[in-house]
Amino acid sequence: MHTGNPPSLTSSTMETELKLLLAPGHVKTLIRHPLLARHALAAPRTKDQTGVYFDTPGNDLRRNDAGLRVRRTGGEYIQTLKAGGGVQGGLHQRNEWESQVAGEQPDLAALREMVPADAKWAKRVFTSGLAQQIRPIFATRIKRMLWDLKLPDGSEVEFVLDRGTVEHGDLKTRVCEIELELKAGSPLALFDFALQLMQDIPLRVGIQSKAQRGYALYHQAAGGAPASNATKAAALALSKKMSVEQAFSAIVGNCVEQIQANDIADGDAGDVERLHQMRVGLRRLRSAFTLFGEVIALPDALAGEFEWLSRHIGAARDWDVLAGATLASVPAADLDAPGLAAVKKAAHKQARAMHQAAVEVVASPRYTALALHLSRWMLAAQWREAMTGEQLAALEQPLSRFARQMLRHDEKRMKKRGSKMEDDPRSRHRARIAAKRMRYDTEFFQALYREKNSKPYLKALSRLQDQLGLLNDISVANRLLDELQARHPALAAGIGYARGFLAAQVSDGEEKVRRLWKKWKAQQLPQ
Repeated sequence: MHTGNPPSLTSSTMETELKLLLAPGHVKTLIRHPLLARHALAAPRTKDQTGVYFDTPGNDLRRNDAGLRVRRTGGEYIQTLKAGGGVQGGLHQRNEWESQVAGEQPDLAALREMVPADAKWAKRVFTSGLAQQIRPIFATRIKRMLWDLKLPDGSEVEFVLDRGTVEHGDLKTRVCEIELELKAGSPLALFDFALQLMQDIPLRVGIQSKAQRGYALYHQAAGGAPASNATKAAALALSKKMSVEQAFSAIVGNCVEQIQANDIADGDAGDVERLHQMRVGLRRLRSAFTLFGEVIALPDALAGEFEWLSRHIGAARDWDVLAGATLASVPAADLDAPGLAAVKKAAHKQARAMHQAAVEVVASPRYTALALHLSRWMLAAQWREAMTGEQLAALEQPLSRFARQMLRHDEKRMKKRGSKMEDDPRSRHRARIAAKRMRYDTEFFQALYREKNSKPYLKALSRLQDQLGLLNDISVANRLLDELQARHPALAAGIGYARGFLAAQVSDGEEKVRRLWKKWKAQQLPQ
């Protein structure tokens, strides 16, 4: 490992770029697109680049959210360390340190001098022990075309088309993507340019970096790839000192992060748990919009698009639940269970078809446009544009007061609907929706309250909502079994058997709901 004097060519920046995925069949159209010709300052440059990524056997850099690469372009070697930052709507923002090195090996001494001394992760990364363990773990081979653009608002953008592979041993994954890196000006210009480009070329938001794809290959080769790479919501770090607007941005960002981390069109298209977590992220996001709706209103156009997306993701998830958990609970040991195996087989086939339809929705330009428009709206805080002085002042109110008011409102609604949930199925459905919304809202604000009373409250509420959800699964199952029988009349006997078993579970489920309802009512609202 080279540890000589730091080279003279060094830089430290916050990289801001929008990453979009492109089908190889659209590359020629992109290269000839008039938008590039109109805004390019010169003809595109072409580079052949080979990058080698380094880490320890235990992936210490990765675990500290850092990435180390040495890239060769011609006879020049540049090492790059990236750390911190995040991804929102395809907009990647990361701290980046670069320096020229003599050859294929990184120079940690040079990077150590560039990184701020107070960075906690740096103290864990730049140790003599770790330096001795650093080794190559995967590589990239990329043909890069690069345009320097000057956009109408004066923003300067480096537009990059990358084609090639990420490789680890014999494993490879193809790369065909666009990067719009902001060199000067407003990041809003990146979204505007991408949306213009999408009018002619279908694009997808790119969440995974080349490094993330490389690590996936590395773990696949090691046999450590999980059965599902679904991602649950990250913990929210809210504070009572925040304003309502700051909390809104943090909560929406957290929900969007969960949705994007579980993009069902990016990865294993048959991963049932990823679709589940994407749906949870969507539900949390829509609950957040409702929670803050009186202060920050989501534009009708965006609300309509989220309704469209939720409908398709929800339909696929409903079939997954039927084919998986619900029908799996129906015992098949009884020899008088005519045709049950055929019912399960037909349900699985329909679930796969619905799952594929949902994947196509998420892979569509319409979904990409939704993600870009939402990210732009959030980045520009566009809700402020038509607000009065009084409305702007409401954005600055203390989060602690707002959270308390909203949770009291949620609890009042929950108690009102819960008191009527045994009247009829519709009333129980309304109580379930109220419980779900209150659970999400309580989870959003949980960091504001003492754990000793917020945890028991949330636990009781979650159990109640889960049980109401199980009863709803049976209700949805009956509807889907109707659809299945209409398509396959010969399955009537097996479907009837399944219905009978599920109907017997309802009375037991209702009794559980009554017990859990009493337990929740005995809890005090978090303080």
